[in-house]
Amino acid sequence: MRSKKIEFSIYSGTVSEIEIKKIDTSFSLKESNDGLRWFFLKNRWFFKKKLLWQSGLITLMRKSDYDSVIFLGSPYHISTWFAAIVARLRRKRVFYWMHGVYKDKITFVDYFKLFVFYKLANGFFLYGKRAYNVLNKYKVKPKENIHIIYNSLDYEKSLEFRKAITEIDIWNYRLKYFNEKNTPVIVFIGRLNSIKRLDMIIEVQRLLKLKHNKNFFNTLIIGDGEERQKLQKQVDQNELTKNVSFLGAIYDEEINSEALMYADLCVTPGEIGLTAIHSLAYGTPVVSHDNLNLQMPEIESIHKGVTGDLYEYNNLEDLANVIENWLLAKPIKNQSIVTNCYKVIDDYYNPDYQLKIFESVLCNAKNI
Repeated sequence: MRSKKIEFSIYSGTVSEIEIKKIDTSFSLKESNDGLRWFFLKNRWFFKKKLLWQSGLITLMRKSDYDSVIFLGSPYHISTWFAAIVARLRRKRVFYWMHGVYKDKITFVDYFKLFVFYKLANGFFLYGKRAYNVLNKYKVKPKENIHIIYNSLDYEKSLEFRKAITEIDIWNYRLKYFNEKNTPVIVFIGRLNSIKRLDMIIEVQRLLKLKHNKNFFNTLIIGDGEERQKLQKQVDQNELTKNVSFLGAIYDEEINSEALMYADLCVTPGEIGLTAIHSLAYGTPVVSHDNLNLQMPEIESIHKGVTGDLYEYNNLEDLANVIENWLLAKPIKNQSIVTNCYKVIDDYYNPDYQLKIFESVLCNAKNI
């Protein structure tokens, strides 16, 4: 919205297919130079919220004078098909912002996306390199029309809360939650669901405690969800009550920033997503699994040995080895690790970088 080169407008519904905290619609009421040029469509979900029709979208494409339109690149949003065709017939540039196809083996549904739905667009904005490589491999569009834009969180706020920390600061934080200053802290932040496989962290904690004859690390879990009671029961059964702290869902970024900043490692045994970006933004390395066919695009922010590590998918023993080796070598974060984590975010995973990509593409007459 602050771009001096492009006037952006946002159109969306207010009803989502998933339970997730949503942006405050009052932002649409602010002046455009201070808030959002944000207008509302009617979201209508069908077939157990698998398919979406956005009432008003096609009329918008028929009557609007926009030069370019960026759709969420989902073929399950049925109105997008028709709206994209109308926009193309009116010689508007159409782009999809999407995860794309990033699997090693392409399914029938993937072929349908690649050679039917994706063909409606002029170009793409992608979250990662794997989808870029697939689109190039199948020559869906010329390379110059495929752009990696990554993903981002509230970058300005993370810069505000970042601060230089010392070993004493880290020790004090450990004492605050676990009364042990020399035991490393592993953090998880996100929704507590089965996909995240947080049970593996607790099991690794049990195994390493037995192996070292002492508690090897403590675990701080921020978030809520359907798995919470099950995880708490697992903690109790393994006599880890003093070593695992559940903080619940916290929407105060200052509190979350401290948890991520003072932790030694962020671990998500399942798919990682934006948790990786959140953690790296505060200088904490990340561990997740290596099955890139099942991962989120943000996995590309983890550079082995630099900003974190990967373990063999669904292999509990390997997860234990990765965590053990990392914490034995780096029982407390040094400035070099923090700097490496910051660099990935500062270079790519932020709105400033994304705006540069938008402006370079949308202001380029060759793309018309």
